[in-house]
Amino acid sequence: MSGRYRNSTYCMKVSMSLTVAENDTDLCFNSKMRFFEKAELSKNKDITCPSIDDYVQPGAQPDIVWYKECKPKQWRQTVERKRDTLSIKDVREDDIGNYTCELEFGNFLVRRTTELSVT
Repeated sequence: MSGRYRNSTYCMKVSMSLTVAENDTDLCFNSKMRFFEKAELSKNKDITCPSIDDYVQPGAQPDIVWYKECKPKQWRQTVERKRDTLSIKDVREDDIGNYTCELEFGNFLVRRTTELSVT
């Protein structure tokens, strides 16, 4: 988005690139903007909600909601949600897919999607 942006505690003129991408049809993410992770069958895997530091107050616990394929999921007992991490114990083939983490930032929702492949 074009415009002037200013940090209220520190001012410095910089140039940066910004990419704005619409979600794919019927999805909560843009498939070109995903992160990628690999897991091994029957091993443990942690999926972290990436690049959210700028949206979390220092010292605060982020309130993150996790989705699989953009839908709320009833996680099995071997899947734990801890802070910004989804921990999968004993990875299975049906764990393959897109995992989206979501947190509120003011009036906005911040989403990050990670595609998990399993070998």
